[in-house]
Amino acid sequence: MSGVKRRVSEINDLKTDAPSINKKALLDHIENTESENKLALESKDNNNTNGDDDSEEDAEEEQESKTTTATSSRGQNNGTAAQDIHIIRETAELFKSNIFKLQIDELLQQVKLKDSHILKVEKFLHMLHDLIHEVPEWEPKTIAEAESFFKGKVVRIPYVDPKPDPSTTNYKVDYKTPMISLVGSFALKAGIYQPQGSAIDVLLTMPEQLFEKKDFLNFRCLHKRSVYLAYFTHHLGILFKRRKMDEFLQLEYSYFNNDTLLPILKLSCKPQDSHISDYNFHKTKFSINLIIGFPYQIFDSKKLLPNRNCIRVASNEPNQSLPATPLYNFSILSSTTYETYLKYLHKTKKQTESFIQAATLGRLWLQQRGFSSKISHSGSLGGFGTFEFTVLMAALLNGGGNNGNKILLHGFSSYQLFKGVIKYLATMDLCGDGHLQFHSDNQSSSKYVEEGFQIPTLFDKTTKVNILSKMSVSSYEILKKCAQHTLEMLNDVVRDQFANVFLTNISKMDNFRYDLSYDVVLPNGGKTKPEELTNFTFGPTERIKFITLENFLVNKITNVLKFALGDRIHFVDVELVGKKNTFPISKRRANYGTGNLLNFDFVRIKLLVNPSESEKLVTRGPKHSEEPTPEAVHFKNFWGSKSSLRRFKDGSITHCCVWSTSSTEPVISSIVNFALHKHLSEGTRILNDRTKPLQSLLPLPNLPASSKTSVLNLNSFYNLKRSFDDLYRTIFELSLPLSVKSILPVGQAFRYTSLCQPVPFAYSNPDFFQDVVLEFETSPKWPDEIISLEKAKTAFLLKIDEQLQANNSYKTFFTRDESIPYNLDIILLNVLTPEGYGFKFRVLTERDEILYLRAISNAKKDLVPELERTYMKFTSKYVASVRHTRTLETLSHSIPYFSPVVRLFKRWLDAHLLLDHLNEELVELIALKPFVEFSPYSVPGSVENGFLKVLNFLSKWNWKEEPLVLDLVKPNQEPESSSSGEDAQSSEKMTLAQFKGIQTNFQNLRKTDPNGMHVQFFVASKIDPSGILYSNGIPLPIATRLTALSKVAVNLLQTHGFKKQTIDLLFTPALKDYDFVVHLKSPFPLKVSSGVLDSSEFKNLANDKLLNSFPSDTSSLSRRMDPTYQLVKYLNMKYKNSVIFFSHRYMAVNGGEKGDRNVITGLIKPYFKKPQKFKVNMDCNSKPVDEQTVELNKDAIFHEISAFCNELLVKFDID
Repeated sequence: MSGVKRRVSEINDLKTDAPSINKKALLDHIENTESENKLALESKDNNNTNGDDDSEEDAEEEQESKTTTATSSRGQNNGTAAQDIHIIRETAELFKSNIFKLQIDELLQQVKLKDSHILKVEKFLHMLHDLIHEVPEWEPKTIAEAESFFKGKVVRIPYVDPKPDPSTTNYKVDYKTPMISLVGSFALKAGIYQPQGSAIDVLLTMPEQLFEKKDFLNFRCLHKRSVYLAYFTHHLGILFKRRKMDEFLQLEYSYFNNDTLLPILKLSCKPQDSHISDYNFHKTKFSINLIIGFPYQIFDSKKLLPNRNCIRVASNEPNQSLPATPLYNFSILSSTTYETYLKYLHKTKKQTESFIQAATLGRLWLQQRGFSSKISHSGSLGGFGTFEFTVLMAALLNGGGNNGNKILLHGFSSYQLFKGVIKYLATMDLCGDGHLQFHSDNQSSSKYVEEGFQIPTLFDKTTKVNILSKMSVSSYEILKKCAQHTLEMLNDVVRDQFANVFLTNISKMDNFRYDLSYDVVLPNGGKTKPEELTNFTFGPTERIKFITLENFLVNKITNVLKFALGDRIHFVDVELVGKKNTFPISKRRANYGTGNLLNFDFVRIKLLVNPSESEKLVTRGPKHSEEPTPEAVHFKNFWGSKSSLRRFKDGSITHCCVWSTSSTEPVISSIVNFALHKHLSEGTRILNDRTKPLQSLLPLPNLPASSKTSVLNLNSFYNLKRSFDDLYRTIFELSLPLSVKSILPVGQAFRYTSLCQPVPFAYSNPDFFQDVVLEFETSPKWPDEIISLEKAKTAFLLKIDEQLQANNSYKTFFTRDESIPYNLDIILLNVLTPEGYGFKFRVLTERDEILYLRAISNAKKDLVPELERTYMKFTSKYVASVRHTRTLETLSHSIPYFSPVVRLFKRWLDAHLLLDHLNEELVELIALKPFVEFSPYSVPGSVENGFLKVLNFLSKWNWKEEPLVLDLVKPNQEPESSSSGEDAQSSEKMTLAQFKGIQTNFQNLRKTDPNGMHVQFFVASKIDPSGILYSNGIPLPIATRLTALSKVAVNLLQTHGFKKQTIDLLFTPALKDYDFVVHLKSPFPLKVSSGVLDSSEFKNLANDKLLNSFPSDTSSLSRRMDPTYQLVKYLNMKYKNSVIFFSHRYMAVNGGEKGDRNVITGLIKPYFKKPQKFKVNMDCNSKPVDEQTVELNKDAIFHEISAFCNELLVKFDID
């Protein structure tokens, strides 16, 4: 509390005595030093290849030189060490890297595979190797003979579609013993422990004599592989049965990386009740993928380039060229290169000491963001997993720049390697503007070529494989955005972002990661045929290009939504929910026997919204011209009847679509519905049972057309501001003894955060009167004593009142302010404007702060803490509130969704009876957290996303040990912005010195209050480094209940989903948790008089009921105000030692259909729940139990509360 004594100006500036650092020069020095060390390490690596003897001699010489150097320069080291320590202390970048290193070391140790698990599974692998050699070879057979062989057997041939026709197929299939090798992460010794289990890849390479030169055409080699896999599976099952291993071994077909062209055999173990076999590796959570590969260079790789066609189909037009088959070509070509890339990565691993550790960091980073090596063309984030990450890192170790210059060096640490790859992904375009070429045989350096193919491209010139072929453009865009965001976190020198980069799983719950999501159900579900869909032609040419109907459907939906939504979204992710990739060996494909044409249940569309563009009413297309351009034709064909021509203010005539807004649905929902119904099917159902129920909870103002206005519309707040501006000008024109210096608005409505929007003459609203701070010019004649000073302020307010009354436009009256403890002489001037709004003015002088600080310095020691709290309350009410309002008003303009999110959060708090116990400013700062400190997510782009992130933060916030430090500047999500803009913004950002100062304040607070008994929430920023201005004085039960409720809410959503039923539960108070509940009913319904639209009534009737003037007698205003507020305030004062009271603050919102219901609940403090030894100063209503002990007289207290409630009382429930 000692920090309270500092002057407000000192608190605002937060100046520290830390020396200024020339950071740029220092970082340049560090980079030069590091590069010299890396070159030395590289030179050492190259020298070590000469032989073991040379390396041993070098080691001995190095040891001798170290000893000599240590002896000769011991005196110099003392000075150098001191200088190094000084540099480390001053350089945030180095300090952060050292911290990162310790955290990385601990993380790598935790994810390391157990040696016992490795030995267990290796024992099985050795046995499996021997069994594979026991599989008998097979004579060449035709397809018809092969199918007849499997008739009556459990195993089916997992043909890829289309299935070969035995009558027209001439080639033979057979089985010869394969070459067996271990590939993947396990072979590279880069595997990590994963709770869901890991897979070990075993490659079975088919012999060359099984193929012909043209088998890469028309699925021939794939069908041969399918028969080969089925024959192998059949005999392997027999061998397992002979050894009685079928009791615990499970054999299934699976699609490797979700590629339907690549079926594999998956081995996993089931638990055994007794007689556990030595070969049962169930506890290791491993599974084994038996992959059937092709020999390296068995086919001409040039004929399998991504732009070549390898599937011949009949065409109606003789001169029509067939489209390229990139997915098919990649599937075949990649099946020949497993061992090639294993050797490539293994060689790089030997050259680079930290390669495996960096690969592990990359794996963790990708997994936490939902990326994998699975093909992304059939939905979800894929195409870039650990394999692609390590290949890219290996390529960058051998070049990667425009001129083939190395991006990474072999001597880099794991952190530097990881950051280098992330930076490359974030800053280089591998899709539209260029691509990266590398050589897996290391014959030449890697090089970035400024030629884009409009698909993600990492091209191996040796094997002719595009490593990123499995990646869609949408998936690449999301990956690049994640890399850009991660790079910002890694460059953050103020905060420790380790947990956000590696530990936080942002893919765990889509509602936290994405702003909006829609479930698209096709007309007949999985049985939907292509011809049942509108504008949906899935003919032979589409089939050979996309291979499956699922791939084509995902591509179609993605392209439609990208064009329809344009810059309203950052990106779209399409997921096929219910898709099966593993199926029994008795089936040919995953959906075989189900009657479904499609291998999924429904489509889930997930959008990351651009908040600044999402609610615009017009979708602008190309300009109109006499000769229709291809863009204009496409625009009109896409939108159909929705397209129209409009003239804009600049005189241009443009094709466009106009949309309508709604208070319950975003504009994006209307566009998604229209576009998918037009381009997919009219019978398509688009479900979203989250957005509408949640946005409906925001109270609508009782104003014309309010139900058709967007949640981002702030017109009602602007109307109040215009009314205030008129009053502002009027007061400045008054003739007063002292000139008015400033009129500073500090009310909630001025920062757009009041739960109920301002409505004229709605004086039943608890926030109707907005606070304003009035300052006069400096004068030495102000009294030098607090009470006299307040009376002088009142005299000035009387003068203002007198002149405003003479104006006849304004109504005024005075009220007493009790917000500052022990100062009951504060008088407020309440002004009612002709437009129907209310403001209450308080006066601030330059003497106030001096007098409060003087009172603290002159007080007795036992009174100082209470006076410090009084001074803190004064500061928050008069000084800090001005900065808070100004800052949040500015941020609200740049963060559109902050206003509706904080209003919804206030409704949730009030629904659970907590809002009255929390300062409005504290609530607003907590709600601001996901907007300004949003890592590792993005800035919320919808009401539901922002609200969920607030709850998620509260559920995880350990406020005993962690301060909430907010950098109240506009969030920067555009890495491509100009450097001048970045410099301007970074100058406003919180510095390391300021951040450290705030952390010191928190540590000092916790030294005096380690368990948070007196101050729980420490919420600090540059404008309030003390962190306790708005959180001081909150009872501990309120803080713990807020945390508990948020945990229950998040757990409810994760367990039962985010839907209307769970949303209703979220906003239902748990009244059974309280010791007693008093049900009240107001004599007057307050909904309409509070300016809240009653959804159950017709709009014209609600508007007729709305008041259009103030009563002539201003004293009658209180008759239509909620009496519960003053009643609870009195009860908390009377029983403050024994009971904590709760109630709804906004009866019009949470008080039933008419807004006339409320409850008062109470929690008896734990100390009084059992008998206590009698004390004279107990200060509570007690009754004797025996001669020495007493207990709380609950019956008397309950009767007193009932008497206070009088005719408001409906029911009194006692737990």
